[in-house]
Amino acid sequence: MVTHRRDLGRFWVSLPACAGLVGLVGVLRLGHQFPAASSSPALLVPFLLPVLGLSLEAGGLVALSVAQLSALVGAPLPSLAARARAGLPLLGMLGLVLVVAETIPRGTEHPGAFANDLLAKARDSCSQGGKVPVPLLGLSVSCDPPQRIEGPMPGVPSVQIAMRELIFADDLRSVQIAALELQAARSLRVSLRAQSARVVGLAPWSRSPRLSPLARFAVLAGLGAVLWLGACIVLRPSEVQASDAVPPGATRRAARWLVYALFAAPGVVTAALFISLDQDRAAPAAYWVAALLGTLALGLVAVLVRRVPQIFSYFRAL
Repeated sequence: MVTHRRDLGRFWVSLPACAGLVGLVGVLRLGHQFPAASSSPALLVPFLLPVLGLSLEAGGLVALSVAQLSALVGAPLPSLAARARAGLPLLGMLGLVLVVAETIPRGTEHPGAFANDLLAKARDSCSQGGKVPVPLLGLSVSCDPPQRIEGPMPGVPSVQIAMRELIFADDLRSVQIAALELQAARSLRVSLRAQSARVVGLAPWSRSPRLSPLARFAVLAGLGAVLWLGACIVLRPSEVQASDAVPPGATRRAARWLVYALFAAPGVVTAALFISLDQDRAAPAAYWVAALLGTLALGLVAVLVRRVPQIFSYFRAL
């Protein structure tokens, strides 16, 4: 019982750190893509909801990896059944986190249409002369005929752009531009004009529409189950024993952080592949790649446990 509490404690301590890191990356990306976001924070909610959901999903996979590998290395159990029983509560905790993640509203399913609507409202607000700012985008509509959309390029303030039309794809992954003018003044002065332009490869903000909440839960739970079962199989009782010669404090802390980073690696690899496939709108069957690479990362950790036992012995001595 005490061991289970310690393992669950590791899971709940790891979860906020892992989810917070994923969320921070999402927020930084949001600020890069929407430079005027701070002036209209209420409009960010449809974009932040998918970030929150992804943070919990990815954080849960990483926390499972850290907690289970810590438990298996810290107290090796002799049989596969015993290792599986010991890790079962952690798999249940992951399921609970995923249920919470899938109940979070998915945010806007059509972020491109949302951005187009902001542009249309700015155009409709035009009076004779002057400029109307477009929330989130950091651009303005110049009301003098013919109307133009102008301002700094998102993420590159030194580049000024102007265009007659700016139309976002429904999933925000591409942008169609008409009558583009671009001015860049750095070491060289660059001027570009084009009757039409298309920007592709932008990262979408909504979660993949190809996965319903139930299917998404099933895929993530399956990935977690692969990590859980893989850890039970590859981390068998080994020669790692608690070291009698405990290193000095600084070395001991460094060894602990190194071990935790190694324990997180399978979950990080699996979560990163899941997010990448989700952003690419991959078919449900494609997510086996995330399970495969996560398992390979588990195998690498198992090799290190056997080849560099002194690092893990420091961990068990703490």
